[in-house]
Amino acid sequence: MEKAQAQLLVNIQEEITKGTFTDIQIICKDGTTTGSRIVLAAMSSYFRAMFSSDMSESQTGVLNLPTVSLSVFEDMIKMSLCGINLVNEDNCMQVIDAAEMMQLDNIKQLCVLHLKEGLTLTDKNCLGWWRLLKMYNFHDLSNRAFFYMAEKFADFVQTENVVQLSKDELLEIISKEEMECTEDIILKGAMKWIEHNNPEPDDVKFIFENVHLDIVDSQFLIDDVTFSDIVCKNKSVQIMIQKVLRSPCRVSARSRVSTKIRDVFVLHHNNTSLLSCFTSHNKWEDVPPAPVDPGSWYSAAGLDDKIYITGGRNKKKCALIYDTITKVWTVGPDLTHDHCYHCMATANSKVYLIGGGYSNTLEELSESEKHWQVVGDLGLRRYYTFPVTVGENILVMGGMTDSGGSDIIQCFNTRTHTVSQLNTKLPCSSESLRGCVQLPDVYLLDYDGHVMHLQVTNTDGDIQIQVKSTTKYKSFEYYFGVTQRDGSLLCFTEDGIRTFNLAEGKEEQSTFHKSPRSGRMYNVCTKSSGKTS
Repeated sequence: MEKAQAQLLVNIQEEITKGTFTDIQIICKDGTTTGSRIVLAAMSSYFRAMFSSDMSESQTGVLNLPTVSLSVFEDMIKMSLCGINLVNEDNCMQVIDAAEMMQLDNIKQLCVLHLKEGLTLTDKNCLGWWRLLKMYNFHDLSNRAFFYMAEKFADFVQTENVVQLSKDELLEIISKEEMECTEDIILKGAMKWIEHNNPEPDDVKFIFENVHLDIVDSQFLIDDVTFSDIVCKNKSVQIMIQKVLRSPCRVSARSRVSTKIRDVFVLHHNNTSLLSCFTSHNKWEDVPPAPVDPGSWYSAAGLDDKIYITGGRNKKKCALIYDTITKVWTVGPDLTHDHCYHCMATANSKVYLIGGGYSNTLEELSESEKHWQVVGDLGLRRYYTFPVTVGENILVMGGMTDSGGSDIIQCFNTRTHTVSQLNTKLPCSSESLRGCVQLPDVYLLDYDGHVMHLQVTNTDGDIQIQVKSTTKYKSFEYYFGVTQRDGSLLCFTEDGIRTFNLAEGKEEQSTFHKSPRSGRMYNVCTKSSGKTS
């Protein structure tokens, strides 16, 4: 019966295309066709109301659609009657416009699915997408465009789009606490906008109040801000800047993220107990047991409010998702290949799984979280590695290969899905590598107890790595994780939290409580806002 109904709709569409049995002329912005009132009314309440009232269309038999192209209108008819998906990169936004007007929610949803899988954002188009997606209440997608714009704000400031922002849009961006660029960049963008838009003095004051002047580079404030026309014309802003400059603690350029303490999720394995949470208030909180035990040597990454866990010695294709807000676990889709002793990272609002002892592949979780897709291959077996996300690239550092400890750095581009090996190598070969990232600074601790400080910069896709220092600490072998707080590395081990002072290059007495739980610790992760982990 279903086949007969489907064929009936196909037959109707074919007859409309031929122009037979039609009773209305349709004038689009670039062409004319004919149609059937009963078919259009059955498709949409928009047309039904039009043809059942005294509107001119019901009287004249002419339907004007001045904003809809003929090809888009014909595609909408085919999609509605034949159940096929004709949404593509070229027509997507025109279809959304038409579907919004015609109240065709099912076709709008096809456009949403297309954008979730295929939307490519750049520093030049992210503003346009943000506005458009927000206008149509596509909240997840508009947030994705917004987070991209905030993440790429340093590049965005270089375009003319920054001066096209409305005042409210500018404030929404610069007030975001998860901005990862340095505060100098945020202030430069705000000043560029002010110079172009010449807002009222009270608005200038309010904009400066949303910049964290206390973490702007002091020398930048003196050289480029204090005597600028913007500041000289605004007494309130002058007072704000002088107050910061009089502070006895002068700072170099920092980002808001680097000064914000986050909860740390420790990969603390004991059967189905997989995580412990060490909070920003230095307290331990237990995480509810997971629905299954993946076994040891699983990996994890945090994105937004979720922790993603994959692989493990017992269930090598296992994927679990923990919602840190609702504190509920769900079982995710199985991995494509077996993974264990691997690492995970996030980039551009997506979750990636990298290599390990059983597969060289890199897998990406779909935005719908319904499947994993192989998107790359390292070309060799690497495990116990550490990933560093730099823009759209993930650097895979150190760890073990079949020939022993490694000092190589591979680069996976999440846009092109290519893998390359950098010329720069780590200062030490390492069997196992852990670390923490606060770009441009990357701190690494390896199996042999080497503490490595790298500075990683990304200029128009050109990644440069500079080795700043290498010191010797102590070996925690394979069972540890590392984060950074207040200028020190916090090393999570079975025996408690050890503290290494980076400035002094030595261990200091730790005042942190030991976890109340037992079990080996395999790593740590923090939640990121759509970008890095």
